[in-house]
Amino acid sequence: MGKQSKHNDKTTASGRNPTLEQAFLAFINDNRLCGPADRVLLAVSGGIDSMVMADLFYQTGLPFAIAHVNFGLRGAESDADADFVQNKAEQYEVPFHLTRFDTNAVAHERNISIQMAARDLRYAWFAQLVDANGYASLATAHHKNDVLETLLFNLTRGTGLAGLHGIAPRQEKSVAGVMIRPLLFATRDDLANYARERGIAYREDRSNSDDKYARNRIRHHVVPILIGLNPGLWEGLPRTIERLRAAESLMKRQVEQCWNEVAEQQTDRVLFSADKLLQQPEPAFLLAEWLKPFGFGTDQVKQMIESLARPVGQVFETATHRITHDRLNGKTGLMLEQLRTRPTTEIFVTDWPTSSIAIADLAELTVLQLNKPPDFRPPAHAAIACLDASLLIFPLVIRPWQRGDRFWPLGLNGRKLVSDLLNDLKLTYTERQQVMVLASGGEIVWVIGHRINHRFRITENTTQVAQFIWDSK
Repeated sequence: MGKQSKHNDKTTASGRNPTLEQAFLAFINDNRLCGPADRVLLAVSGGIDSMVMADLFYQTGLPFAIAHVNFGLRGAESDADADFVQNKAEQYEVPFHLTRFDTNAVAHERNISIQMAARDLRYAWFAQLVDANGYASLATAHHKNDVLETLLFNLTRGTGLAGLHGIAPRQEKSVAGVMIRPLLFATRDDLANYARERGIAYREDRSNSDDKYARNRIRHHVVPILIGLNPGLWEGLPRTIERLRAAESLMKRQVEQCWNEVAEQQTDRVLFSADKLLQQPEPAFLLAEWLKPFGFGTDQVKQMIESLARPVGQVFETATHRITHDRLNGKTGLMLEQLRTRPTTEIFVTDWPTSSIAIADLAELTVLQLNKPPDFRPPAHAAIACLDASLLIFPLVIRPWQRGDRFWPLGLNGRKLVSDLLNDLKLTYTERQQVMVLASGGEIVWVIGHRINHRFRITENTTQVAQFIWDSK
């Protein structure tokens, strides 16, 4: 780092234009991107943007290191890029980190695009470097053009306010920890002019000129038209971005306030009361914002709102969560729960077990055979069933309940559908999906956790008690 210190005192006598350097330091200070003693890891590809960033860090005396990823996508050209960046790091006398990935193989293995694979690989590696070496942050060379291109790209795909304000100067919790973008004050032309004036060499990636990529088409064809329509676009863009960020901040506060009014947090679920939700302004927008982290899309949210005008029962799912239009404690609404697949386990018990029986990842079942004392009373606990052992026929079967299942519930005069019992108990859709039954001789003797069969109850004639204890996980 010793060579950097002699560049702290810059003057126009050097013949160099200090404007970009001054703007660079001002932007860093205004946005509190890093302090003079913070060691920053620079992501340097060898292209003009990242090479200018490295030179600005060097010229202004800020401590830094360089990291380069060889994605192995362009053969000898990729290797030449790596050598070029390493030589520059040696010239600057700063730490250099290099890695290589077989990006094509990773993309094929994960069934994702090459661009997505490259992004995942580099940021995971950057995160490891930052953590292992104690760097204060990771710096990338995004600039004003990237902000505009990202905004336009997101707009074409459909986006909310977060997708319109583009790229933040500082991101505290990125995929690589703290990430800073110290060039967001400059345009691509500003960086090109600086590179030309300073004689900065760089590598040109041929893919940057390939119009098969949507971002390149925006860069090469859309942005020039917008600049032609408004030559002051670059001056106005930061003000627009600032207003969009302010609007998003106010919107988030309102969304959080509405959550507090509508959402009822249970132990493992959230109920959005239909009455309270529909009283809010823009209920579909609010619900979409609340459910976005769980993977629900706007089309699903629209259907959820429409379902509130119909009888309960509709179900909406993502890979991780389920929304059910359901009723809980007398209230109708949308129930958010983590997705649990319906158990398919079917276990046969051929004799009195000597240890607990594991029921997949749901529970353990303990079975005890007891002599019935004269004053015996079955425990008043839903997870414990006491049955007349003499009436049980092996093998016992533990399985999920099925449509059409019937049994004689304790205390009733006749048989009843298990589905009707579960409805009477006001179980939610997800709770009903998890219910198991214990069967003997083809007859349900216990809807586990809810009701035993009247015919298998303990009576004065019972001598042996079979006690079943269901321990949910």
